[in-house]
Amino acid sequence: MHERVDLGAIRAVLLDMDGTLVDSDASVERAWTTWAREHGLPAAPVLAVAHGSPSEHTVRHVLPHLDEEAVAVAAQRQLTLQYDDLSDVVAARGAADLLAALEERELPWAVVTSADRRLAEVRLATAGIDPPLLVTVEDVPEGKPAPDGYLQAAAKLGVDPASCLVVEDSEPGLAAGRAAGMPVAALRGLEAPLRLSDLGHLAHLLRRAHVRPWWRDAVGYQVYLPSFADSTGDGWGDLPGVGERLDHLVDLGVDVLWLTPFFRSPMRDHGYDIADHRAVDARFGGDGALDDLLDQAHRRGLRVLGDLVVNHTSDTHPWFVAASSSRDHPLRGHYIWRDPGPDGGPPNNWLSHFGGPAWTFSPATGQYYLHLFRPEQPDLNWRDPALVARIDEIVEYWLARGLDGFRIDTAAYLVKDAELRDNPLLPADRPGQLGGVTDEWLRQDHRHDIHQPDVHAVHERWRRIADRYDAFLVGEVYELDPVALARFVEGERLHSSFWFGLVESEWDAERVDTMLAAAAAASPRLSWVQGNHDRSRAATRFGGGQRGRRRSLALHVLMMALPGTVWLYQGEELGLADGHVPPEAGTDPLGAAQPDRSRDVARTPMPWRPGPGLGFTTGTPWLPDGGRTEADTVAGQDADPASHLNTLRRLVATRRRLAGLLAATQEVDRVDLGAGLSAYRRGGLWAVANLRDAPSAAIELPAPAVFDSDDPAVSPDRPRTGRTRLAPQQALLLAAR
Repeated sequence: MHERVDLGAIRAVLLDMDGTLVDSDASVERAWTTWAREHGLPAAPVLAVAHGSPSEHTVRHVLPHLDEEAVAVAAQRQLTLQYDDLSDVVAARGAADLLAALEERELPWAVVTSADRRLAEVRLATAGIDPPLLVTVEDVPEGKPAPDGYLQAAAKLGVDPASCLVVEDSEPGLAAGRAAGMPVAALRGLEAPLRLSDLGHLAHLLRRAHVRPWWRDAVGYQVYLPSFADSTGDGWGDLPGVGERLDHLVDLGVDVLWLTPFFRSPMRDHGYDIADHRAVDARFGGDGALDDLLDQAHRRGLRVLGDLVVNHTSDTHPWFVAASSSRDHPLRGHYIWRDPGPDGGPPNNWLSHFGGPAWTFSPATGQYYLHLFRPEQPDLNWRDPALVARIDEIVEYWLARGLDGFRIDTAAYLVKDAELRDNPLLPADRPGQLGGVTDEWLRQDHRHDIHQPDVHAVHERWRRIADRYDAFLVGEVYELDPVALARFVEGERLHSSFWFGLVESEWDAERVDTMLAAAAAASPRLSWVQGNHDRSRAATRFGGGQRGRRRSLALHVLMMALPGTVWLYQGEELGLADGHVPPEAGTDPLGAAQPDRSRDVARTPMPWRPGPGLGFTTGTPWLPDGGRTEADTVAGQDADPASHLNTLRRLVATRRRLAGLLAATQEVDRVDLGAGLSAYRRGGLWAVANLRDAPSAAIELPAPAVFDSDDPAVSPDRPRTGRTRLAPQQALLLAAR
């Protein structure tokens, strides 16, 4: 595991100029191309040497027969060509945001370049940048990869070199930073402990480095591994595939990704039936693939959560195989076994989520075992101290291995009633019946099989382990009452828990508004989510088509103002609706029991680009592609500034720019602006949305709009003020500084 760059310990930032702080590539390449032509040389090998090197160094390299006087003349000619060509020299992407972040954090910075002073000063001035310290080739004649320029800058700033971050776009520059004993960050896809998409990426990481705890106000992303990206062509998503798509997540603005289970499994429930908690399944790429993914994610400043599935195991797990062999086996207590009931049937009336009794008879030992899910997923016994100790070791193993925490599957299901008492029955004629196995489950008051008070002690144990690693625990707790849910995250319990009110809801603007307000008031430690791999996609549940996508986007704007962690489910950034999966092509065990509740519709392959396999695979995908069109793909939306993808990118980028407002307070207030609008205020940040299907009345904006879901031109640099009328499902972020 590579050593991460601790941006919280950085005390100064040292920046290269050309290609890093200033976008001068076209100017540089034109000058060197002209120079190469004048000297009868092909341009390509000259350009390969020119970046990051003094002119004299490049001349000597490509014209080794010249004497020193001729080298000086040739180098000066090249510089003259550059002095005369400044037509498209501009600040690099994200430069203004980075310099603002450095000012906010009161971090000194300097420019260290292999250009001469005259060229550096004119280029920086043309780009509108005035560095507090400039180190040029006049200060370090040998240029890079000599470390002297960076060491001089550190000395003049009065900062320990080990706490200076070098930002470079060339191998000679990175070599200079490393030789100076400094942590380095790379642009242009070069290898370094920190890989940046642009300078705005670094600005965000520097701001986030001082947020404590690190998950506060983070943006999370759920990767459903089988369907995200396939690197081998076997039609099944894997960890190397995720690694190949990390830059998509960086561009989206993600801080942390949750990977669905990657452990060894017979895949009867697509990985949620684990056969070995300490091994990565070969179908996902094996152990080495996980190590490589963690390395690549951490180099980009991304955190990675695993999926802790310990309510049950696979029936092929060695623990269960052993426990099934004899009533006297030492591992028998790891699972829940009982003698048949008085009638010879199951010990109580508990039900499986997949239909029928939650008990299966084991002829080998004459007892039933408990499974709240499939018979192939026997439940663990959390009242067995030996089992508790084993799971603690597994949690510690993966955190030490490099995971940054866990999403905890069925976090409230673990502990069962000690006496295994029957659940009370609810009235058979109650309203809202759904039919099928789902209604069978909901016909009981699940007083004894789930949500037992003793489960908090388990979470508190894990919290003590996680806090030693600065790791994050977010629970899957299906408690829709936000006040009851808040009890799972109070004190030293889980760091956060998903609130599933929006996941379980279809569209009713008044009800959604009321539910969200209640959840926002319940706790600042909730995780906000609209969809996941277990439910129909938000755009479908919220009405389908363009209206469903706009409703989902409006809710995302409101969620961005709330304290906690905001999560996206893969494909949500594209506004995807449910995929079409013919019944005969389905693979979901719940869908097999109740076709109208199949989860396959939310699990179809991620559509990266048009064509066979959608860029997800070169082979035959494990699920049909869902009937996606070009407009559903990342490639199809990437170039359109008004696409769902780019609108969500703008939203997250705007929230990043407003990080100071978010950091100021965790308190959020629901605000009545009238006109039927939904609005929340958190310090100087406002989120305002029209969730209704008619335009709002005109209102006077209480602060400048810095994001508009319907207008890509609105930004923190180009805010809008005055009176406005919001279209149906239009949403704004406002910032009052």
